[in-house]
Amino acid sequence: MAIDISQFSEMFFDETEELLADLERLLLTVNIDEPDLEDINAIFRIAHSIKGGAATFGYSDLIDITHVLESMLDKIRHGEDEFTADHQEVLLQSRDVLKMQLDGLRHNTPVDSEKAADIKMVLESMIDKEALHPAPQILASNDVETSVNQYEKQFHIELPVMSAKDVEALIEELSLLGELKLTQAPDKGAILELATNESADDILALCSFVLDPDLVKVVQHKAEAPLVEEIEDEGFGFFDEPEPPVVQKTPEVIKSDPIPPPVETQKIAAVTDQPVENKKVAPTSPDKPAANAEASTIRVGVDKVDQLINLVGELVITHAMIAKRAEGLDEGLYESLLNGITQLGQNSRDLQETAMSMRMMPIEVVFSRFPRMVRELSNKLGKQINLVTQGNNIELDKGLIECIIDPLTHLVRNSIDHGIETAEIRTQKGKPAMGRLGLSASHQGGHVLIEVSDDGAGLNRDRILNKAQAEGIPVREGMTDDEVWQLIFAPGFSTAETVTDLSGRGVGMDVVKRNINNLGGIVSIKSVAGVGTITTVSLPLTLAIMDGMSIKIGEETYILPLNYVLESFQPAAVNLKEINGTSSVIFVRDRYLPIIPLYEVFGIEQRYKEPVSGILVVIAIEDKRAALLVDELVGQQQIVVKNVESNFRKISNVSGATIMGDGSVSLIIDVSELLSSQYTRTGL
Repeated sequence: MAIDISQFSEMFFDETEELLADLERLLLTVNIDEPDLEDINAIFRIAHSIKGGAATFGYSDLIDITHVLESMLDKIRHGEDEFTADHQEVLLQSRDVLKMQLDGLRHNTPVDSEKAADIKMVLESMIDKEALHPAPQILASNDVETSVNQYEKQFHIELPVMSAKDVEALIEELSLLGELKLTQAPDKGAILELATNESADDILALCSFVLDPDLVKVVQHKAEAPLVEEIEDEGFGFFDEPEPPVVQKTPEVIKSDPIPPPVETQKIAAVTDQPVENKKVAPTSPDKPAANAEASTIRVGVDKVDQLINLVGELVITHAMIAKRAEGLDEGLYESLLNGITQLGQNSRDLQETAMSMRMMPIEVVFSRFPRMVRELSNKLGKQINLVTQGNNIELDKGLIECIIDPLTHLVRNSIDHGIETAEIRTQKGKPAMGRLGLSASHQGGHVLIEVSDDGAGLNRDRILNKAQAEGIPVREGMTDDEVWQLIFAPGFSTAETVTDLSGRGVGMDVVKRNINNLGGIVSIKSVAGVGTITTVSLPLTLAIMDGMSIKIGEETYILPLNYVLESFQPAAVNLKEINGTSSVIFVRDRYLPIIPLYEVFGIEQRYKEPVSGILVVIAIEDKRAALLVDELVGQQQIVVKNVESNFRKISNVSGATIMGDGSVSLIIDVSELLSSQYTRTGL
């Protein structure tokens, strides 16, 4: 029965996306002066894997490019050519073409055929024409002994009866691994003898692109045996006709490069890539981990994960409702029930954390995009820039990862274009010729801090103030540096004297701030003229779950994100003061804080209008602090965040909603927007 393989195409697209990302990473980290053999082999395997997968689905455009890539890389890894910066550049451009072609197949986006043809022509110009489409190397017997001396391993390969086209394709592929001899006609089931430096696993992985590897027999000859010598096996007297050991592998080995344990009697060698004589590639360090190592994973659609998280959230809400109904029950009479509810709550929380972790991804997914960008933009601008990343393993929710890419890209481009000076200017200032661009991530409470730093020229305070006045943006005397830096977040604000196609420090910064604020985060800037600039982005770990403090204003219950709450208290009249008769402040811990009456913000009937009668809750975002006037503190709890805007409309000073234990809906206060509007209104 014919199998419809189109259902697996999405898996191929996902895996190829990952392979292309790995390819870019390897190309940017490979040592040009002394390339590691394992890196070269890993790059070759990526090209080969993409080609094999593309062949399965008949994607000829991908096959054309990867076939030429294979030929070029095969010469390099066998020491016939030297890996240079030119190879690195053309491989990076080839990666971009493959990504363009993949997007065209997957998303039906435009594909520049001329660009693909150009890169193929460049690749072909870098290798011998004979190596592009190698004829199967079917050797005469008198040539065998000379050829196999180059190789360390010899294999006997038995193939089933196949179509002439498949046999030709497989022979062509196998011939890339070494010297090949055909000893039995394909119409009877081809038998091949292969001299190579590759492993049995590599041979089977290659065969799996054309046929079921379970139908292939691969046997390694004894070390001293000539290539065409018959295989012998010690039968220990138990068998009349000794059978050679058979290596079989399922198709899943295509992506992996397993290393079998060393066993003295093992006839199939472990996977190694030994350098042949006169290779121009450095051998792999024994301490270096495998470049293509993989963890055991299962691929699940994001929609299924989101559905699971939503259901777990509903479970948490249901538990809260049950716990609410159980309040006041006699602990003696209902001990088992109450214990069960408590246990259910713990299990629900553990399940929730586990489900949420499925959406968590390392920030490295974002950071890995920038080495290529820094390399290309620094070359374009004639600058020397060293990119340093830290905290690559810090995890964020997948939704946040996707949304933070554009803002960080803008910040990085700003640092490259307008932050870091050219080598000549840096030398004149007594700085190292090479500038430093840093990307780092770290935890702070329930947030992740992402910093984009550079050791460039820094922000010019006077230029920013002059530009703000010219643009009609309100400024005042005595503004602190932090307040001046915030001016660049005004819409359309820029101090750039010329507009470039890269960026302008300030151009689009309002969009950066708005996008980050929409994620429940905040962005701040610290800069010293001549020293550099640090832009800090603070983001919640996830958008779906948070710890909150329930507060009451009149008969309404609101939620304050707990990460922004510092303390709560009932104020004394002696610490209260009025400003201009319109607003009040409270003296707390050596500083005056503005008081925000929430009943005025949300326009509801309150119980207490005077601060001394109610409760003040101090909230803070970086250096901004304020005291919220509320009627009552209800308690703390973990809440499931529901989107209000997509289900209703945007509500000022509200970031979302949640369902409480009694089934009622409570709004979540947007602390960032609330503080920003308060400071803008009062000028504090």
